[in-house]
Amino acid sequence: MFKEGLSMSSNKLPTFGLLDQMDLMVSNARAIPLSGKVMLEKEEIARLIRQLQDSIPVDLQQARQLLEVEQQIISESKRQAEETTRDATKKATDMLEDATNKANAMVTDAQSRAGETLRSATDQANAMLADAQARANALVADAQARAQQMVSDSEIVARAQAEAQEMLESAHRECEEYSAQVQSTVNQLMENADAALAQQLDSLRAMRQELAANP
Repeated sequence: MFKEGLSMSSNKLPTFGLLDQMDLMVSNARAIPLSGKVMLEKEEIARLIRQLQDSIPVDLQQARQLLEVEQQIISESKRQAEETTRDATKKATDMLEDATNKANAMVTDAQSRAGETLRSATDQANAMLADAQARANALVADAQARAQQMVSDSEIVARAQAEAQEMLESAHRECEEYSAQVQSTVNQLMENADAALAQQLDSLRAMRQELAANP
C-alpha cells in the first residue's frame, strides 16, 4: 500500500490539470479590442467546468488516501523506533547487571581469600608461640631438676631461665615478622581487589555516560 500511495503522490491530481487547461485557454483566447476581455468557446469552457466538478471528489479521495499512507508510514517508523529503543535499553541493562555481578564476585572472592590467609597465619603464629612456650618450660623444668642435684643450682637455673627468655623473645620476633608478612600479603590482596573494583566501576560509569549520550 505504501508503493501505491507513493505512486499517486508523484502524479498531478486531475483538478490541477483541468485548471491548467482553463488557464491555457484564457491565455490563448482572442482579445476583444478596447475592452480588456477575451472571447472563449462556451461549450469548451462548460465542458472543462463539468470535468472540474466531477474530479473534485476523486481528488479528495486521493488526498485522503495519501494522508492514510502518510499516517501508516509515521506509525510504522514510530513503532520501529520504540522497538529499537527497548532492545537497546534491555541490552544495556543486561550488560550493566552482568558487570555489577562480576564486580561483586571479585570483591567477595578477594575478601574470602584475605580472611582465609589471615586465619591460617594466626593459627600458625599461635602454634609457633605454643611450641616455643612448651620448649622453654621443658628447659626450665630440666634445669631445675638438675639444679637440685648440684651445689650451684641458682647459677644453672639463672642460665636456663636466660636461655628460655631468649627463646621466647626469638619466638616473638619470628611471630611478629611472620605476622607482618601476612598483613602485607592481605593488604596486597585487598589493594588488588580495590583496583579491580575501581576499574569495573569506571567501566560501568563509562557505559552509563554512553547510554545517556545516545538515548
